[in-house]
Amino acid sequence: MTEEIAGRASRYILEGDDEDLRRLLAFSEVISAPARRAFGRAGLSDGWAAIDCGCGPIGALVDMADMAGPRGRVVGVDVSAVAIERAQSVAARLGLDNVELVTGDIHSLDPAALGQPFDLAFTRLFLMHQADPVLTLSKIAQLVRPGGWIIAHEPLRYPPPRSHPHMDALDAYYGLLHEMLERIGVPRGTVEGLPRPARVAGLEVVAAEGFFIFGEPELAFEIHASTLQAFKDAAVSLGVAAGHIDALIAALRAGRAGGYDWVSTPFFIDLTLRKPVVT
Repeated sequence: MTEEIAGRASRYILEGDDEDLRRLLAFSEVISAPARRAFGRAGLSDGWAAIDCGCGPIGALVDMADMAGPRGRVVGVDVSAVAIERAQSVAARLGLDNVELVTGDIHSLDPAALGQPFDLAFTRLFLMHQADPVLTLSKIAQLVRPGGWIIAHEPLRYPPPRSHPHMDALDAYYGLLHEMLERIGVPRGTVEGLPRPARVAGLEVVAAEGFFIFGEPELAFEIHASTLQAFKDAAVSLGVAAGHIDALIAALRAGRAGGYDWVSTPFFIDLTLRKPVVT
C-alpha cells in the first residue's frame, strides 16, 4: 500500500489537472518525512486508528492512511467546512478508502461519535493557534486510548523561515503571522512552552525534538505566500499590517523566478506525548 499511495500522489503532482491540489500534495510530500518518522516511533502500523486534529485540506492524511493500511482507520477533523470539503476531494482523487472526514471543533466533539478511541492523534500547525493549550491537549487526550500517542509538529516563533540569499520578506511575513495570533489571544511562547501544558493535561512527554526542511524555491516560496494569502482577510480585520500584506505576498512569489538556492520551513518542535495507562 505504501508504494501504491505514494505513486498515486506523485503521479497527480506531475499530471493532475487541479493546480491547487497539485500544490497541496507537493507540500504534503515535502513535509512527509518527519511525520512518518514520528508515526513510526509511536508504532503506527496496519490496523491502527489515527486522527488528524485540524487537518485542513490535506494535513497528514495521505501518510496516515498509508501507514494505517487497509485495515486501519483515519479520521481528519477541521472546524472549516471548506477545508473538509477539499480534504474529501483529496481522499477521493487518491482513493484513500480508509479515511473519514468530519467538520467540527475538536473542543466540542463527542468522542463517542467518532467511534473507538484512537491509537494516535496528530497536530500540525494547530496548537500554535490555541489560546489554552492545556484545554486543547486535554480534549485531544480524550480521543486517545490509554497508552495511546499524541504527536505534535508545531512551528517555533524563532527562528523564522530562511532562504539563501536572505529575503527580508520571510522575516516580515512570519512576524506578521505571529502578531496576528497574539491579537486573537494566543499567548506569546505557546509553542515553545508546549511540554508544560502537556504535563498539566496529564500526558507523558516521551520526547521533544525539532526539525526544519529545505525546499526548492519555486514550491517553498509559494507555500509561504499561500499561507499569508490564507490569513490576509483575518489580518486586515485585526489591523495587522493591512497596507503591506499584498506587497509581502508579491515579494514572496517573486522569489519563485530564480536567484535563490533554497528556502526553509520554520523550525518545528517535534513533540511525542503518551496518554498514561491507568492501573
